[in-house]
Amino acid sequence: MERTSPAPPIQSNFTLTKPLLALIITGGSFLVVVIFALLTYQVYFLYRVYPGVQLGGFDISQIDETGLQTLVGAQAAQLRRRPLTLQADGMAYTFTAAELGATTDEAQTVAAAFAVGRQGPFLVDLKTQLRLLNRPTSIVPQIGFNSGPANTVLLSIAQNINRPAQDARLILHPDLSLEVIPAQTGQTLDIEATREKIRQAVLSKSADAVPLVIQRATPAVTQAEPARQTLAALLSGPQTFTFNDQSWTLSPEQLAAMLAISADPAPAGSGQITLALNQAALAAYFHGLSLEIDQSPIDAWFTFDEKTKRLTPIIQSQTGYTLDVADAVLLAEDMLKTPQQHTWALPVIVEVPAVSSENPAELGITDLINEATTYFKGSSAERMQNIQVSASKFHGLVVPPGGIFSFNEHLGDVTAGNGFVESLIIQGDRTAVGIGGGVCQVSTTAFRAAFFGGYELVERWAHGYRVGWYETGSVPGLDATIYSPTVDFKFKNDTASYLLIQTETDLKAGTVAFRFYGAPTGRTVIVSDPVQSNVQPHGPDIWQEDPSLKPGEIKQVDWAKDGVDITIQRTVKQGETILHQDTIFSRYRPWQNIYKIGPTASD
Repeated sequence: MERTSPAPPIQSNFTLTKPLLALIITGGSFLVVVIFALLTYQVYFLYRVYPGVQLGGFDISQIDETGLQTLVGAQAAQLRRRPLTLQADGMAYTFTAAELGATTDEAQTVAAAFAVGRQGPFLVDLKTQLRLLNRPTSIVPQIGFNSGPANTVLLSIAQNINRPAQDARLILHPDLSLEVIPAQTGQTLDIEATREKIRQAVLSKSADAVPLVIQRATPAVTQAEPARQTLAALLSGPQTFTFNDQSWTLSPEQLAAMLAISADPAPAGSGQITLALNQAALAAYFHGLSLEIDQSPIDAWFTFDEKTKRLTPIIQSQTGYTLDVADAVLLAEDMLKTPQQHTWALPVIVEVPAVSSENPAELGITDLINEATTYFKGSSAERMQNIQVSASKFHGLVVPPGGIFSFNEHLGDVTAGNGFVESLIIQGDRTAVGIGGGVCQVSTTAFRAAFFGGYELVERWAHGYRVGWYETGSVPGLDATIYSPTVDFKFKNDTASYLLIQTETDLKAGTVAFRFYGAPTGRTVIVSDPVQSNVQPHGPDIWQEDPSLKPGEIKQVDWAKDGVDITIQRTVKQGETILHQDTIFSRYRPWQNIYKIGPTASD
């Protein structure tokens, strides 16, 4: 087994000299001093603020917690007391920051000041502490914001600022003076937006005024002056309405009572005051004028002298006037469009009479065209009076070319007030006493004049049974009954000439005549003989007791007639031209003899 020898010791050339030893001792001593100084520094500032820390620009180094709390409290109070101004449109409201919701956290500020240089590992904090000696840091008191006080302040301010938009108005006072109330822009304080601006100002500690955020509302109606000018001109004097040589005035007070002042809103504030006149009130006013203006046209009536061929007016013609109330009401629009004008021509409808009395010769009435006569001799005095009154209603009547003659229209109401009396009339299936008996004698005569004159027949009705008066001197089937207003006799003057009707009643001879005058028509009238058919024999005599008669006295009131249908043909020609072909049909019921007898004398 091999044995190894130990390694030789290492030889060192280092020799601790005195200078080196002195250097080590000196360095060690310095290090001890530095460490001691650092420890002393840390111990000294253990409850004090490190140098280089400032509070609002003031050096607070070496201040302990109690002193710092006092200093922070003073600066925080100053921050809360600082003024803050809210302003808009010349209005300004100044409050302290605290009144607007500013708050301060003094404990947090003190803690922040003490935290500088004490927030990390020792070497990091030591580096911060050394840096503070050359570059101080400033601590700002911690400030916050509470929205409650700002809301309260803004709600109070809003009471002074908020106002609704107000439209322009035009007021017409009772004394007719006019007042314009200008439009006013509405405004509303936007509390939420303004509160945000206050918060920013509080937190940033800005000294600038805080603008109030105001929302504007434009009124819908802004223009009143044009309406005022129109109304002032309109009411500056009376309104005058004229027709012919007449005039009527509407005073400003009357017109003002008819005025309606209203607003016509429009987008973007371009609405305006509008004026209107009450149409119902104007219509009532013009209706009152129409009572003075309106008059029906009146046709002239004449008598004709066959010897001289001259016409003499017995009723002068009259032009008809009708105020067009609806058109007159429309003048309101013109009055408002041209308020300076105060005189207006009324819209009157002029109706020229169909027959004028101004120049009778122009009517061309020169000859007798046709005449018809019927007979009533033996009639009662009452019946003769009714015939005479009826015939007089047509004496002098002129039917213009194309005009329609209506018997009922000119006869009028068959009343005692119009001269008619009670007499026997056909009523239902019997003869009875009533007002106007005998009128049909006249309508029958008028019918025959038109029938044989060749005029166009428009409406004709036969009697219910054959009446002897109408067959005297005539064939049956040429009668015409009327019963106002439903049963009428009408014919048309289908010539180019005016037709004058003249009547004559001879009570002594028992005749009534209709004469037609005009220009010769050149017409030929061909009438057939009557054709009878459907004959129905009348029934037995009827006897009726009448207490108004003497005992045993007998009076016949109806005469028997067989029922029958009668047809007559008429052809009207002018030269070889046929103008009319008519079938005149009449159906008559059978009629019995009726006798009235006085009551039998009692035993």
